[in-house]
Amino acid sequence: MATPFRKVVKVLLEKDCDFKIGVHEGRVLELRPEGYLVFWEPWTNSDTGQCHESTASVIAYDAIVTENNFGSLKIIRRPLAKPVDPEQVRRSARLPIEIARQRFRKQFVFAIQDMLDRGLLKPIRDDFCANIIPIVANGKQRYQEYLAAQSIRASKRGGAKAQKTKREIERSVEFHHGFKNGQTMWKWYWQWQSDGDAGLFDKYRNCGNYKRHDDATDAFIVRVLNTLWDQERPSVKSLVESVQAALGAENERRNRLPVPTGKLKKVGYDYILSVIKENAPLDHKIRKHGWEKAYKDLHTLGTGIETSRALQCVQIDEYTVDLFVLMESTDLFDHLPASIKQILQLDGEARRVTLSAAIDVHTRCFLALQIVPEGIESPLRQTLEMIYTDKNPIADAANAKFGWPMGGAPESTLLDRGAGYITDDAYDVLASLGITNFGAPAGKPWLKPYIERVFKTIHSDLLLRFSGRAFSNVVERGENDPAERASLTLEAFLIWLVRWTVDAYHTKKHSALNMSPAQAWKIATNECEPRSLTSDEMREAFGLRLRRKLSRGGLRVSHIDYQADALMEKFLGSNAEYFEILRWNGDIGTIGVRCDDSDWTTVPARDEMWIGKTDTDLREWLRNRPEEDEDEVIARRDFINDANKESFRLKQLMGLISLPKTPPELAKDVERFMRHANTAERRHAAGPYRGLLEDIDDGSKFHAALQVLGTASDHVDLDGDINDLDEDSME
Repeated sequence: MATPFRKVVKVLLEKDCDFKIGVHEGRVLELRPEGYLVFWEPWTNSDTGQCHESTASVIAYDAIVTENNFGSLKIIRRPLAKPVDPEQVRRSARLPIEIARQRFRKQFVFAIQDMLDRGLLKPIRDDFCANIIPIVANGKQRYQEYLAAQSIRASKRGGAKAQKTKREIERSVEFHHGFKNGQTMWKWYWQWQSDGDAGLFDKYRNCGNYKRHDDATDAFIVRVLNTLWDQERPSVKSLVESVQAALGAENERRNRLPVPTGKLKKVGYDYILSVIKENAPLDHKIRKHGWEKAYKDLHTLGTGIETSRALQCVQIDEYTVDLFVLMESTDLFDHLPASIKQILQLDGEARRVTLSAAIDVHTRCFLALQIVPEGIESPLRQTLEMIYTDKNPIADAANAKFGWPMGGAPESTLLDRGAGYITDDAYDVLASLGITNFGAPAGKPWLKPYIERVFKTIHSDLLLRFSGRAFSNVVERGENDPAERASLTLEAFLIWLVRWTVDAYHTKKHSALNMSPAQAWKIATNECEPRSLTSDEMREAFGLRLRRKLSRGGLRVSHIDYQADALMEKFLGSNAEYFEILRWNGDIGTIGVRCDDSDWTTVPARDEMWIGKTDTDLREWLRNRPEEDEDEVIARRDFINDANKESFRLKQLMGLISLPKTPPELAKDVERFMRHANTAERRHAAGPYRGLLEDIDDGSKFHAALQVLGTASDHVDLDGDINDLDEDSME
């Protein structure tokens, strides 16, 4: 019985096997329990030039398996296999045209063998030459039959034709060959007899491997090109003209020498292009297109960002669409407030809109896609909020066939260093959500290739289908005025954008995924369910801060009353009047409340109908409310006016309405209201304090006081016609 859980050792080499790993060549001396005992040949480090002597060491079986998995293990010779001639080309290295030529010859060899078997031909070279005509005729017939057999496509069940594979198409390459004499057939036949099918291959791969110009011409062309690399974006045509002009001048110089030397051959476009590709292909691309475009088009790619689950890495960026859209106010925007309509600039003009998008690297699914109105400094908050929210209602509103369930809490984001993503507000949102942010330098789109590539897909797969396309330059645009050709309204553009995202992009097979993004999302979420946030967490991150006054009914926010026991206690037993409020549009059934810098308290809506509802539901409810009836408004207005008139008439009949006062009477009322005010001015005018009976005891003082009062009255009295005694009598 086998030992359970025994590790299976995979043996790839045997004793006396010669192999190569990178630049290391070795031979297996023996197989030991711990691994292979290998004798390593001397080798030289190509980077440092250091020479290493031969050694012997043990290499583990797993190490050889690992090298084999990474493709670095090469077998040079096996002891039980036939030695491979180093000058012989392996069958796997043969080109399709070489294989076609070999099969052509093979049919003629079969025809010769058939004639030899039937006695129509003798194995003598002279007899081959004498019977060249029947040999060629039989060989061509067999070759035509071979081609006919290759061209017939097998039929599937039901009569459908089977598609030929790439290998079958390569095998059916037709080939024609001319013949000189029977000696060629004699050579083919005996090569086949001695070496088998490998003997029928010719040296076709060596055809054309010769230099059209000598080394002196090549060196001269390279010297000329080295002086032209600094031109501003030179074209190949300009380089050809420059090289040809230099060759012409050089040939004239050589012809004027005392002893004329040989002239250099004139070169053409193709040859100079081959010299450029051989000597400085990258330098030419940089000079022609500029560093940015050359790097964008030619930089080599590796694995890139590696992810193992959905929402592990999310890339976010903005894109101004190459399409003019009519900014008209339609039914879609009726429920929006006037301030938001003003931000959207729904004035009927044709403009290009900017999109803010977020894409999941692991599944290539859109997590957020929305327009960014002008004037918004940092759209990151709204884009992140859309990543967390359920977007199925958006797909349903656009009449999409499939849903939009892609969403959840991202673990990390990749943003560029644009002005909208380096604000304090953006960093605060990322920090509050616990998202790791990887900032990419601005102007380096290749550092976030997934989101940049999907913007190109939007342009090529959606925008080009509508009129009003914007062009990148004046030459491409020509006489086309995209603003005049704009035909899509903003509402129609948003609907088509959602439908394209859900029904066209998410459902199309992605070359990197080998499946559609929707299928990749389903598989990824089945293995690892995305994490979501509670309403309190979303409210703290994306909530709007307000300030409201507490009343007996609780707190009223956007037509909804919020009430809880904690608020009732605050209203009855606290002096707190104004409360700070956090309200999130994604869940208006509850709000966050606090006062006096206390902790946030969750308060639900007083009416259960708003529990679990969103701000969109509220706006729809407000939109569907019955508007004021004009007849009802007029009836109440007429009632108020008629009641006031009748009341005034009855009061007049009973003498309850006082007559209007004259200006002197109004002035007297003013003096009465300001008479008893105690001010510093009046104290100074009254003089020092006098007792109640002081004026009776001293008559002189009484007369002096009267004079002072008379003097003060000249300054204080506002109306000389008013009699103080009469006023006292009225009091």
